Amino acid sequence: MQKNMIAVLRRVGVALLLSTAALAAQAMEDESIYSYTLIETGAGKARGQPGSVQSLAIDGWVGGDFNRLWYQFDAERRGGRTETAELQLLYGRYIMQFWDAQIGLRRDERPDGRDYLALGVRGLAPYAFDIDLKLFVRDDGKVFARTRFENAFLITNRFIVTPSLGLEWSTSNVDSTVRRGAYQADLGVQVRYEFNRRVAPYVSLSRTLYPRANTGGDSATTQFQAGLRLLF
Repeated sequence: MQKNMIAVLRRVGVALLLSTAALAAQAMEDESIYSYTLIETGAGKARGQPGSVQSLAIDGWVGGDFNRLWYQFDAERRGGRTETAELQLLYGRYIMQFWDAQIGLRRDERPDGRDYLALGVRGLAPYAFDIDLKLFVRDDGKVFARTRFENAFLITNRFIVTPSLGLEWSTSNVDSTVRRGAYQADLGVQVRYEFNRRVAPYVSLSRTLYPRANTGGDSATTQFQAGLRLLF
């Protein structure tokens, strides 16, 4: 099973390289290449835990109206140690207005190095809900899923409140903190002030729950952060 998964991951990697080459060829033909990159970096404190917390999130794409190369990077440090670091590279294909189907790779460098095949859809639902749905097949054959919902509410043209909900799913029991079903829920709200569309300081409050953790697993945490949001 593991050898088969590694082979699949390699083929997807080749497909991503080919899609990048196709995007470059498209740029040479008609120059209709666009890009979008959102960077959020912040620092704060987790309630009841020693040390500070720093985070970095990068989300973006490059491409045309129908074919895009998506990239996502998320990392978090606690007490001077990098606890999580995840990179996704995905080929996205337009399937309907405001929606892309995606296929690609996910690489977790922390807490342990693992590779995943990633399949998903992403887009805008009615009432401007940003929805990201992903299925991940790990290199050992374990299957996971992630659902994320987010919306931005304008209090004024510059003062914006963004609530979000993220759920992590597993199709099987993995360990004491990852059990079959929805094993992690992230509830959050971000408040930002946009000096202009590209630069906005923010504060955020989040709550992470582990609804199906066994005794001795991770406990719920509340985290506060302040940071800077940059749009390119």
